[in-house]
Amino acid sequence: MTYLEMPIPNRSEHLWRYTPWKKIHPTKVDAIPEIKPATVMVNGKLSKSNSIAEIPKSEEISRVFLLESNNTRHSITIENEAKEYEINVNCESEMESCHLHFDVQSSGNVCLRLSGKSNWFGLSITAILHKNVTFSFALANDLNEQCTFVRCEDWEISRDSSLEYGELSTGANRIKSDIRTYLKGTNSTLTQNIAVNCDAGRVDDHHIEIHHLSPHTNSSLCVNSACANKGHAIGTGLLIIEENCDGSDAGQVFKNLLLSEDAKAEAIPELEVLSDDVSAAHGAASSSVNPEQIHYLMARGFSREDAKKEILEGFLISSFAKLSNDKTRQFLMEKLTVKAD
Repeated sequence: MTYLEMPIPNRSEHLWRYTPWKKIHPTKVDAIPEIKPATVMVNGKLSKSNSIAEIPKSEEISRVFLLESNNTRHSITIENEAKEYEINVNCESEMESCHLHFDVQSSGNVCLRLSGKSNWFGLSITAILHKNVTFSFALANDLNEQCTFVRCEDWEISRDSSLEYGELSTGANRIKSDIRTYLKGTNSTLTQNIAVNCDAGRVDDHHIEIHHLSPHTNSSLCVNSACANKGHAIGTGLLIIEENCDGSDAGQVFKNLLLSEDAKAEAIPELEVLSDDVSAAHGAASSSVNPEQIHYLMARGFSREDAKKEILEGFLISSFAKLSNDKTRQFLMEKLTVKAD
């Protein structure tokens, strides 16, 4: 089904409950505008894109729209020759988008930075982790503060492979992210840690799905969101353990730090467990800054605002404590420190 044949989703659908499609479409919802491809640099060299011969079938409107409006893709193969990749995606026109595909054949890491002055940006990521690889991925969203950002990701993890995923979301004004991971092989593992900072009316909507499709698979999701000055963070997590997936272990937790009375945060973890012998847990918590922490820092010379800033930075940095790859962890922490300054 093409985009123009698809019905516009309404807010009764779980995915579009908080961010309707019409709010993130770049023009009118019944049109597919011409969207320019963003500039992609891989390890300092300009990456060339190729046309997608056949658009993958999808029932999800944002994925179909991104592919039909820009039918090119950057394919990156992770091989033994180069295990570390620094990717910079820059968008400067009014509307731009980018498709990245990772073919992970050996262990390695990728640090991806998004930047630019576009008012609308779309990102599509697809990835296949082959057997027996350990892959660390870090994404830093540093887009223009007026930008609307639409993002779809699909990750497949094969047997005896693990994906370590870290994200820092501080850029753009309105964000809709749909991130889905499929654990397709025995002993496949996902560790996903996301830090979100919402300020000055920024709205950041993360929809995250984790599908356990084989027995003895493991997943861990942690989302830390800090909101101030009418900032609004939304986190929905759908954890699905299919039938015949005994021995699986899964958990997800959403933590929200509210820094002002006008800030808002939504956390909606969900479980769908169809196997018996599994461990599955979820949780969510929201709180304001502890006054005792403010007092402690002010007694040591900090102003009230600087004290809140230190607490905020520590809260977000804690999101990356579980990342074992030094390269990706340092990349995210440096981006957070620069943004905080």
